[in-house]
Formats: sequence, C-alpha cells, structure tokens
Amino acid sequence: MSDPMAYFRSKLEGLLDEADVAEARTVKEGSLRARFQQLAGEAAHSRSPITAGQRTIQVAVDAIQFRHQVAEALLRLIDARLRQRNSASPQSLWMNLIRSPTRLHDLVEQLRPHVESEEFFPIAAGLLIPVPAGTTLDEDMKEGTSTALDWIVRASEIVMTGQIDLNAANNKIKHGITARPEDKLRLTIATKPPNADGSMPLSHLAGPSSLDVFDTIVLEYISRPPSPKGQEPHGYERTLLRADSPVLLAEAWMLAITHGAIFHTAAYRHFGEKTVEGMAPYPGILIGPTSQRILGKHVVGLRFPVTTSPQGTIHRPPGMLLSDGVFVPLKFGEGRSGVVVDG
Repeated sequence: MSDPMAYFRSKLEGLLDEADVAEARTVKEGSLRARFQQLAGEAAHSRSPITAGQRTIQVAVDAIQFRHQVAEALLRLIDARLRQRNSASPQSLWMNLIRSPTRLHDLVEQLRPHVESEEFFPIAAGLLIPVPAGTTLDEDMKEGTSTALDWIVRASEIVMTGQIDLNAANNKIKHGITARPEDKLRLTIATKPPNADGSMPLSHLAGPSSLDVFDTIVLEYISRPPSPKGQEPHGYERTLLRADSPVLLAEAWMLAITHGAIFHTAAYRHFGEKTVEGMAPYPGILIGPTSQRILGKHVVGLRFPVTTSPQGTIHRPPGMLLSDGVFVPLKFGEGRSGVVVDG
C-alpha cells in the first residue's frame, strides 16, 4: 500500500544529511553512486567539485520546494477526503485526488467555507484521528486537532499569493530555475539615523533599535502576481524571500505529520474502522509546535514593483511581510552612503 509520509520522511532526512555531508565520499561497489559513475563515465566526475557553501544553498532552495510540495499534498488530500465524505455513493480517494482543482487558488477557495465553518472541528477530528465515529474527544485529541487546523491554515498561506508571493517561489525554482539564491546578503534596518557626517555607530545596527531583515540565505525572483477577477493585470515585482532551511524543513515536517494522520485515518475508515496489515502507519496526533512558534519573529520577505500595470498603475507597493502576518509598506528616499564606526 502507499505510504506518502515515508516518502516525505525520507526526503526530509536526505536534505538534513545533505547539508552536513563530508566533501569526500566512499564509493561502495554496487552502490547507487557506483552504478551512476559506471553509466555516466568521465562525465560523472565534475571538473568543479561541489563546495559546502553550494550544498547549503541547494538545501535551502530544495527546502522551499519541499515545504510547498507537502502543503499542496495536504490540501489536496483534505479536499479529496471531504468530497468522499460528503458523497452519498462510494468514491475513490485516488480518483478524487486526481480530479482536484488544477489551480491552487481554486483549491483553497473550494476548501475555505469548510475549514472556516463552526462545524468543521469535529469533522477535522474525524479526518485526523483513527477512532470509531462518535468517540468523545479527550483533551489530547482536541489539542491535536487544533494544532492540525493551524497547520492546515498555514498550508493555504504557503501555496497562495499573499503579500509575498510564496507560490511563485516554488514555481520559479520548478520552471527553469528562474530564481537566484544568495548567501552573502545581509540587510538590517536601523531606526536611528546616521550621524551628520554619515557615520553609523555599530550600536545602531544591533539591539532593540534595529531589525535584522536578512541574516540567512535569500531567494530572489521576479513574478507577476495574479490580479483579482475583472481587474487589469498587475505589473511584475521583485521578491527577496528569506530561506532559512531549519524553519522551512520544520514547517514541512509538521505538514507531513498532518498529512500522514489524515492518510492513515482514511484507510482506517475505508477498512471499516480497523487497522489492517500494510496500511501506512499512524504518526500520532500532532501535539507539537504551532506555525507561529516555528516561524518565530522575523521578516518573511521584501517585495518591490519592477513594472507598472498596462495602464501605468502600481497595484502592490513595496514593503516587507513579517512572520506574524503584518505587512509594512516601505517608502524610499534618496540613497546615502556611510561608514559604520565603533560605538
């Protein structure tokens, strides 16, 4: 039988290991690497050996895609289960997954009235927890369901175009790698101005009077966010997205656990509320960190308009999105240069 969570777990472990892999590898006879080298011949040995820095960037970029993949899989599974649950006649979960909306926007809008309804909590518990229908929920079950619902909402944020177009980040990596990762960009906003001579005390760039915008890998890409129905197309915008691998991978894993719980429980219901041999194992009820706890307090990303709309309008002004969901518009004056000094 299928076991999507095992796939997600294996992919997670691969990315975690890849970031810490040693430069030299021992090639065992008959291993995947040995067989690859045999097939590729001289081409298997790159003239430019991969560096630790390049691996770190690769893991961050792959982590963005991995998080998006799990978020989309979770939302499509919930949609398929709800249509299966609400049908008067038996339906195939697999076929429901195949028939789910192609556009992620349509998928999220289709799910929204269900997830936002007051009646959805017990329905969600029934999707997540493999216990007989009508079971009274204990406190752990209630807490686990609440945590899972938090991650379901987070999944919809990841696949949608919000103030920062997270969906575009995945697409620009997927379609021709039209995104640029950067590991040498440091950006700090100081709330105290430079001195009259242009010098900036180092103390102004640290502590409560400053905000670290980027202190890790950043993914830069250009996208055209979708416009509301009936309105003219937006112009293009440039996005700088914070790509902190530990956060991205932790988010992906919380989403994967939620997906695994729903997948196992779907099989449990299918087989008459019992566990049978070969079923994907149940990962347990998710009593763990919420999305806000994992995200912490930081800047998600910055956006800047690159072109206007066809009618010469900038519909989305520049600004930065904070991890608590607050979007801060930005205005820029004339550029200045200065020197950071002790003090």
